[in-house]
Amino acid sequence: MTDSFARVFRTTSPRASAGSLHKLWWRLFAALLFVICAEAPRADSTAEGVLVLSSEHEAPLGERASFLIDSTARLTLAQARNKLVEGEYSPARSAVPAFGIGSAPVWFHLKVRNPGTEPRSLQLVIGKTWLDYVDVYQLQNGDLRHRWQTGDGMSANPRPVPGIGFVLPVNFAPGDSELFLRAQTDEPLVLSVSLLSDTRLGAMERWAHYHDGLLYGFLLAFILYNAMLYFGLRDRSHLYYSLYLFSYIVLNLTYNGHLGAWLWPDHPGIQRYAIMVCMVLFSCAGFLFARRFLHLDLHAPRAQQWVTWGSIAALVLMAIAVVTENQYFAAQIAFNAVALFTIGMVGLGCLTVSHGERAGTYFLGAALCSMVGVAITLFSVWGFLPMNQWTFRGAEFGLVLEATLFSLALASRVRMQEQARRNAELLSRTDTLTGLTNRRAFCTDAAGIWSTALRYGRPLSVILLDIDHFKKINDRHGHHVGDCILVRVAQLLSENCREGDLVSRWGGEEFVLLLPETELARACVLAERIRHSIAQNHIGLGRKEIALSVSLGVAQRSGQFTLEDLICEADRWMYRAKNEGRNRVCAAIPLEAVI
Repeated sequence: MTDSFARVFRTTSPRASAGSLHKLWWRLFAALLFVICAEAPRADSTAEGVLVLSSEHEAPLGERASFLIDSTARLTLAQARNKLVEGEYSPARSAVPAFGIGSAPVWFHLKVRNPGTEPRSLQLVIGKTWLDYVDVYQLQNGDLRHRWQTGDGMSANPRPVPGIGFVLPVNFAPGDSELFLRAQTDEPLVLSVSLLSDTRLGAMERWAHYHDGLLYGFLLAFILYNAMLYFGLRDRSHLYYSLYLFSYIVLNLTYNGHLGAWLWPDHPGIQRYAIMVCMVLFSCAGFLFARRFLHLDLHAPRAQQWVTWGSIAALVLMAIAVVTENQYFAAQIAFNAVALFTIGMVGLGCLTVSHGERAGTYFLGAALCSMVGVAITLFSVWGFLPMNQWTFRGAEFGLVLEATLFSLALASRVRMQEQARRNAELLSRTDTLTGLTNRRAFCTDAAGIWSTALRYGRPLSVILLDIDHFKKINDRHGHHVGDCILVRVAQLLSENCREGDLVSRWGGEEFVLLLPETELARACVLAERIRHSIAQNHIGLGRKEIALSVSLGVAQRSGQFTLEDLICEADRWMYRAKNEGRNRVCAAIPLEAVI
């Protein structure tokens, strides 16, 4: 295996060209496939077809055994032994052979040799936990020494160890022994058979518990995160996503045997259908989330109909299978539902991307991760890929990546919604023509400035200005020219005001300026500078130019009770400026006295 990795990574230096880097990515991908599809190493043996108990045998022992498919489902131990003598058993091609859904019962034969002088006790571990019926026979010198009967579909002990499988203590006397094992299930028949010491079995259980704890902790963190987002934002996408992840945790607990050991240890009939029911519920929960998250009712109503009716059909068919106690039919429905779910999620992601939805990119990437992971697991269970810890847990790895990308997609949607909210708030505060704050926003922002000036007795002034003869300009040259004048005046006001001053379009051709920490004299100077700046500007109209002028009224806070009173006073001074000939500044003090 080390040599294979060396061949995979032989190339590239730190100064690799673009072409070399491209080749490196392909080599990394090939290495990943190599790891995923690599079969477990063979157990050491000193005789062909015989397992010698000279060292610890951690790997599954399928390649050391031979198999017979019992098409009649009626073979006894004696008949199975005769078939072995007649050479009808076939060697396995993988350490963990898989025979697919609804396979006929399978007989497993393993010859074991204890070269020592003392008996040796080992733990026979048989997986997976969903095997319905398991019969194990130990023979020595042709005589039956011990028989065990167990299985997921039986109430007999021992029950499966969650995450491990069925564990049987076997004592091997010196010399040769034989193990015959008969396994039967209407679910995918996968046989993982190992002989482990107590120490190695304990290490395997700890590793399984650490792995499951890490997986469940990771998914529960996403569940709680999305649940809090739902209660905060009231967006059901987060609620459905939490439900989707929770349904996978329940499914994983079921097929690993944890849920059966906790909730229905004495009801094997429930466990026979629990895995398939959870698979269908998991698929339906995923489609429910996709419907809401992708807004299929808006972008793809026909796809939504297919998703809805497909989910309902899967639930109804599964209910029929459970009521009629047809486990094979239930397994077919469950695995086809999961296959259609993974393909359908990718299709919905492509559909969303084609509609230009930004979050659809994350969704498609997540769906692809899930599809690849589920496909690897399904193919290993069906026997198309070698069964090992990487391929069997492919769905889990895919779901972890999927959950991460889905969370990024949900976060992207939250950011987009927040940005839309901010844009809407900005539009509600902004005058769309001039870009200044509108009258509503001015009143909101000015309330704090007025309160501060009133509480601490600080100076505060207001300038109100009106564009002279604006109605005549509109009537003579059109509203387009009038809009250009308003925009230009707004620009000049922004350029002449100081940081901290509040500038707003008051309405029509009127503008208002609120000047904190400004006495009347300084406000009049600013008003005159604004008047002069506007008067120096002209709006080009073909070969003609339109001269601009404004009338300004200035007032300072003194005995006014409200901000509205102060603005009304500035309004009175502005109308006085208009009455005195326009294009001037009027206030309570003569302008000549402050300039």
